[in-house]
This record gives sequence, structure tokens and C-alpha cells, in this order.
Amino acid sequence: MNGQRGLVPSNFVALLQDEELFLLHSVDTEMDNNLLNSDLGLHLQSDSVLQDTKSESVLPSQTETTLYKNGTGTLDINIDEIGEDIVPYPRRINLIKQLAKSAIIGWDPAAVPPGWGAVSSYNVLVDKEVRSNVLSGGRTKALIEKLNLANVTYRISVQSVTERGVSDELRCTMLVGKDVCVAPSHLKVENITQTSAEVSWLPSNSNYSHVIFLNEEEYDVVKAGSYKYQFFNLKPCMVCKIKVMARPHQVPWQLPLEQREKKQSLVEFCTLPAGLISPQHATVILAQPSASSPRTHTEPQAH
Repeated sequence: MNGQRGLVPSNFVALLQDEELFLLHSVDTEMDNNLLNSDLGLHLQSDSVLQDTKSESVLPSQTETTLYKNGTGTLDINIDEIGEDIVPYPRRINLIKQLAKSAIIGWDPAAVPPGWGAVSSYNVLVDKEVRSNVLSGGRTKALIEKLNLANVTYRISVQSVTERGVSDELRCTMLVGKDVCVAPSHLKVENITQTSAEVSWLPSNSNYSHVIFLNEEEYDVVKAGSYKYQFFNLKPCMVCKIKVMARPHQVPWQLPLEQREKKQSLVEFCTLPAGLISPQHATVILAQPSASSPRTHTEPQAH
């Protein structure tokens, strides 16, 4: 297909349909043109839990921004956002083409801070199962087959593979297939104290930013690629109604209107009473998609 020659074991050979073969050639040409014309600048966003910006204000003069190069373009990296324990993750996952039983996806390479190390390859996962591995430095796209897109919803993710581990697959992920909507799912509240709590969710698309509402008031915005938020400065015994609303970077025209308009998920919890010693079990609040009230269970507190 790409001009290379050699012997290939028969168990590595699979028959491609004519339309899929045509798509691969079309995508190669299209991506080559895009690489020549697109802006390859990448912005490295925060790789930790986004914290309540209302707790402690940080003056602009307290942070510095340094420009680095990594071979794929200029990286606008805030030096306070580089974590040694965070594996750089790929970005801007996109659905290039969807057929009845296959899909072609693309992504942008990981933005690697200077001196951190190298990304050797990228895993392409379907519902946490690794379907293929793409070597770093090549075309960042993959053909995924054996799907039932008319009847099943799949989570496709891409993660970096490095000597220091793999990246968080939820940093570069999207849903495809049946009944996909814009809204995040599986809202969860944990680590609840008298004045703080952490909320997390599963994004339908990691390219979406998410607006956080507290008791019907817009509270903060979580950037694309993040799916957690830490509340501070809450009050004891405070009833908190949390709404997480996805904010697509562009209109997802591929989705039906009804599914495009589903953008938010809700969960409710209450902070602990004042003066209460930290319990031996942490309360976890799980949002129920089809229930009128959330489900609660307890987990042993880590010591």
C-alpha cells in the first residue's frame, strides 16, 4: 500500500474492503496536505486536578510562560503546569471517517516538555482494549475494524507509550456509535469534607471544555483534556447541586440535533458537618443517568 516490500506472516494479513482501502489512500493525501498548511502549535494544559480558582488568587506576575521546541512546532508551556509524574498525552482526537463496521481516527502528537523523555508509540484502545499500536513519528491515524457502530456505543482512546509508562487514556478519548451525545457521563463526587470535594466525570469527547455550575450559578471552566475538578471554600452541611456542561470546540454536526442538545449532567451532595473528625470511610456520590436522586456508597479511607 505504501510502497514497502517484504514477506508478511499470514496471521498479520486481513482483507480490506474496497471502500476502506480507498479511504486510507484518501486520508494519507488529506493529512499530508493538512500537515503542510496547519498550525502545529500545541498548548500544554494543566495535567493535575483543576482546583477551585476562587480559593487562592494567583497574580499574572506569579507565573512564567516559556516557549519550547520539540520538533513538531512551538510549545507554549507554563512552567507551573509541567509535572514530572505526568506522562504527556496525545491531543485533538478526531473522527476522520465512520462506516458501518469500521472507523478511521486521527490525533495530534503529545506535547513533550524538554528533558522529559520520548514517546515511542501510541496505543489505540476500544473500550480499554488495545486494538493497535502506531509508532511515534509516523502518521497519527488508525483504522479500527470489527465495530458494530449502528447498535453499540464505543469509547475510543489514544495513549502515549513511554519508558516511564503510558498516558491517561481519558486525556485523549471520544465516544462513537449508537446514542452518542455531547454530555459527560458517570459524574462522581468523592473526598468530601466540611469545605471541599472532588468531582469527576467521563467526557464524551476530550476536546470539549466543561463548565462547572454550583447551585445553578456558573462557577468555573475546566479546559479540554481534563475531567476532574476540586472544590474549596464550601461551607459545612452545604447542599451542593453540581452541573457539568460540555462546551464543544465546534458544533458536532455528525450527531442528530437531539443528541447535540444533550450537554449536561447533574449530581448532588452535602458537605460534612462542622467539627466532625474525618470519617474512616469516604462518601462517594454517583450520579444516576435515569434516576431522580444520586446513589451513595462508602469506601475505606486510605491510611
